[in-house]
Amino acid sequence: MWRKLKRLTLRQWMRARLARTAARPDRQGFSLVEIMMVMVILAIGVLPIAVIQHRARAEVGEADRHTQAIAVAQMQVERLKSQGFGNIVDENGVNGNVTWVAQVANVSFGLDRLTVTASWQNKNVVESLTVSDLVSMR
Repeated sequence: MWRKLKRLTLRQWMRARLARTAARPDRQGFSLVEIMMVMVILAIGVLPIAVIQHRARAEVGEADRHTQAIAVAQMQVERLKSQGFGNIVDENGVNGNVTWVAQVANVSFGLDRLTVTASWQNKNVVESLTVSDLVSMR
């Protein structure tokens, strides 16, 4: 048989091979319907993963903005406390995307309450948080 194949040209050999493959009733491969069903199943499986990924990305961004606001508020409280009792005055400012407002209120003789409110924009809503501490004469 090998000698017979050697004498055939490549084109003849390919035709013979194709004829043998096409004549088999147990052809290998997939039909269009099978491929479409696999595509539908994959789409149904992948779509929820994409939605979860998008929501997780939004949640991480929101948590990042919240963390930045907490850091700014705590930093301002510590900065104002370092000025010492009686030297702290109401202030406000902007640090990145966070706007902060510091207020000092006298609680009793020799004791002041320092409150820093940090605000930031989250989509179309302004969110805020408050950090408070007491400052005494001693």
